[in-house]
Parts: sequence; C-alpha cells; structure tokens
Amino acid sequence: RGGQFKVTLPDGTGVWLNAASSISYPTAFTGKERTVSITGEVYFEVAASAGQPFTVKVNNMEVLVLGTHFNINAYADETSMNTTLLEGAVLVRNGSRHQLLGPGQQTRVPHGSEEITFVKQVDVNSIMAWKNGYFSFEDADIPTVMRQLSRWYNIEVTYAGKVPEEKFTGEIGKSLTQEQLLKVLAQAKIQLKVEEGKRIIIYP
Repeated sequence: RGGQFKVTLPDGTGVWLNAASSISYPTAFTGKERTVSITGEVYFEVAASAGQPFTVKVNNMEVLVLGTHFNINAYADETSMNTTLLEGAVLVRNGSRHQLLGPGQQTRVPHGSEEITFVKQVDVNSIMAWKNGYFSFEDADIPTVMRQLSRWYNIEVTYAGKVPEEKFTGEIGKSLTQEQLLKVLAQAKIQLKVEEGKRIIIYP
C-alpha cells in the first residue's frame, strides 16, 4: 500500500506492481514453463521465449502467453479479475472456460466463478493510467474512486450512513499529497472527515 514498484524477472520480463500488489516467482526459470503468481494489479512486458511459455496464476485463473504486454487487475475488493491486452496475444483460462484476447480487448472473471466475460474493446489508456502516474475515472461511483485512492495513499475509508450516489469522470495525478487530494475531493462536493490522519469518513 502507498507505493508502486518495477521488478525485472530472471528472464528479462518487466513487471510493474500497483499499490497493495505482490508477485511470487522463482530465482530462475529452469523448466519448460515460466510461471508466476500475483495478487492485486500488475502490468507485464513479457520477454519472448518460444520454448518457455509464460503463465500468470491468480486465484483459479491463468493467463498464458509467449511474449506480450498485458495488465491484470485482480484486487480482492473489486468485483472481478480483469485481464487487458495491450500488445500480442494471451489466452485467459478459468476452470473449463477459456478466451483468446487481441490488443485492446479484456476478460472479466468474477471472484469465485468459472464465468468469463469478454469485452471486445476497452479504453486502454484509462486502464493503464495507474502505471503512467495518474488515476482515471469514467462515470465511476464513490466506492470505486475511494478503493483506488485508499491503496495509493494507504488510508482507510468508511461510510457514515448511505453511500453517496454521485458519479465521477476525470483524472487525478498520483503526485498529489494527501492534503491536496482532500482539497480535490472537497471541490467535488464529497462530504468527509479525517480522523488520525489515515482514516476518512464519508457522509451522505
């Protein structure tokens, strides 16, 4: 929480981890496959290696690839695990179901489900905003906005009463301090109170 990191795997694959995310991988890829496990949100630029397919595991879902650029958002507090392809091709496998993705396409797998929803075209720039230094919201509700902000600023968000129903569209730079962020939220007419620096209470 509160950070963003880049890791280079033993095969040269570049991995960017969003806040509150993790990756587990071997010290060397010695077998017939390259397999890693993740939590949270991770962007991959996989080094090509035709003889060693690359597999990402997250819960019961697997993403299989030879060499490509893709993003996986699998935070436990989001409604689904979303895999978005930027370049190349990947196969998303979930139980007995599978879906091949081309650039700009996405799969959504609800947590604990074998369903796969295919989205033919998504806004890749919005999805990759976290890696490029900002938050991007398109008609997002307050819980969606606050889940992202809470990971980056390492804050706890609670709601006093009914959750406000407003929707938000726009961008917020990740370089803002917490104090500057609170001013942005106040300008957006979000009623809130800060307790002990790291706890935000949102009011109807």
